[in-house]
Amino acid sequence: MIARCQMNRSAPERNIRLLLFDLDGTLLDSGKRISQRNLAAIAECRRKGIMIGVATARSESTCARFVREIEPDLLISNSGALVRLLGKIIYECGFNAAETSAIINAGVAEHRGITADCADVTYTNRYIEFFHESGMEYTDFSGFSRSCFKICIEGTDAEFADRTAALVEDCSWLAFSDCDWFKFSKGGVSKGDALRHVVSSTGIPAENMAAFGDDFVDIEMLDLCGVGIVMSNAVDEVKKHADVVIDDNDSDAIAEYLHLHVL
Repeated sequence: MIARCQMNRSAPERNIRLLLFDLDGTLLDSGKRISQRNLAAIAECRRKGIMIGVATARSESTCARFVREIEPDLLISNSGALVRLLGKIIYECGFNAAETSAIINAGVAEHRGITADCADVTYTNRYIEFFHESGMEYTDFSGFSRSCFKICIEGTDAEFADRTAALVEDCSWLAFSDCDWFKFSKGGVSKGDALRHVVSSTGIPAENMAAFGDDFVDIEMLDLCGVGIVMSNAVDEVKKHADVVIDDNDSDAIAEYLHLHVL
């Protein structure tokens, strides 16, 4: 069921030309699948001439199987650090090898779980928890010296995150809402910043875009788009930035919304 909430802004009908979908907690259900009804609705939108975009915190390697299902025109990955439009990179911003090493060594020194998103693969030292994901490779990070787009380190103590971010010039961090990990990226990197590059490259105004999300990393994107749609399983703070709150990610609420308001 689709439910409108009392939010700070209204959700007028728009001439939607681009749809943006977060993956985990949004388009993906609890079993990390995309429902056939949601996929069919997205395909119908594409046939109507609407561009389809995926905007995810995942790396290109760990979202590859979902990208093959969706076949998006636009892929914003690594929380906005890498943007592809029609297969061509239009923006990228990441850590060089020395910066990557400094951040990773801080996690290794405290025996923390780590993931590092490189261009072709995501490395992790927590294979028990994560190795089931395709696109991931196990490493102990000994002597690791590759550049990467995003680094995640296990923890809940903000003091560690502040101390680690300070090791690298222009580095920012954000805590995940659904697990005890921090995400480190270059300062200014976000889904919202990536969206500005998309506007410049496509000529589509943000007001003619609709975004679906559920977590803190989606807030700027939701604010910038003409319509921000949030799942009912979203973080409460994220719901404050929504025009519309729909049912949870284990439903076909995305398909229902698209049929009612876009198609």
